[in-house]
Amino acid sequence: MKKIKLILALIALTPLSILASAQNPLKVNEKSLPIPVHASQTVQHTLTVLPAPLNSESVKAITIPNTDAEWEIHISKFNYPTEVQGRQAAKDLNVKYTVDKIDGVEVYTLTPSKISEKNANNLFLHIHGGAWIYGGGDALLREAAVIAHKLQMPVISVNYRKAPVHPAPAALNDIITVWNALINKRQAGSIMMGGTSAGGNLTTAATLRMKDLGMPMPAALFIGTPAADVLKKPDSRFVNDGIDALLGTWDGLIEASVEQYVGDLDPTSPYLSPIYGDFTGFPPSILVAGTRDLMLSDTVLLHRAIRDAGSHADLHVYEAHSHGFYMLPGKDRTNFYAEMNDFSDAYIERYDELAPTKKYINY
Repeated sequence: MKKIKLILALIALTPLSILASAQNPLKVNEKSLPIPVHASQTVQHTLTVLPAPLNSESVKAITIPNTDAEWEIHISKFNYPTEVQGRQAAKDLNVKYTVDKIDGVEVYTLTPSKISEKNANNLFLHIHGGAWIYGGGDALLREAAVIAHKLQMPVISVNYRKAPVHPAPAALNDIITVWNALINKRQAGSIMMGGTSAGGNLTTAATLRMKDLGMPMPAALFIGTPAADVLKKPDSRFVNDGIDALLGTWDGLIEASVEQYVGDLDPTSPYLSPIYGDFTGFPPSILVAGTRDLMLSDTVLLHRAIRDAGSHADLHVYEAHSHGFYMLPGKDRTNFYAEMNDFSDAYIERYDELAPTKKYINY
């Protein structure tokens, strides 16, 4: 009887909500968002000092590069300060790094000042973010150095080829090439793989590719606020438009970078938009986003898809975080990387010595 009454009450309320909005899609009036009191002090301060984010309207004033030459100049200017930040992060955290090549793919090899005994034979394979066009070179150190320091584990970061010069599937092919070489030297179970944003997208897509190829997959994945769908479909792309303090809006440069990356390929391919993939038998995955994150929905959707397929996934959502805010120094960063460390401990395998898994060359 109580259940019937509840259903009737919900039905009775539905026409009122429709009459109140009289809109589909829903038009939301301008809102005032105060500094959230339950956010960490770091996030509160960051939101106080950052300029207002771009939104789908204000971004129209931003000039989008039209030619490869214009993109090259734009990317170089964008990457310069992030490269400086990357080198500084490695220095501050006392993480040493070298630039090497694995089967023709450029990689950064990072060694923290302290490697924990449990991780002596383990490795984190880092896939950097940057909307598939930015974030390479020394800029990738910004996240890779933190991971090496926090997990006390060696890191290899793939400086994969990027659009517009190298559209998809170049980045994915580079990751698979590196993975193929690594498992010819060590056990796949000794490796955790992951990254943020486009890095989260590529981590997920590359693992789906490994699965389809019949390759051994990483022991565990870190999927940070990923672009699960390269089209503007997930709900938070609209709800958090003009609210995400880092990205601002999907429109403009992000959408343009997607076009450069995807090219003429089908954007609903799981290797581009992994939300359309089959996650049966997927590695245990830890996912993270924030309540003001433009890609909160992407993260939620992937988490649910992985769990619905019977695979294990943990989801962490932080109050008032915009895209990638968990990388900001402070309480939340300490908290999240402690969670990642525990996750790694739970799922990565420990080996007394390294041994090849198997080499795959037909991909």
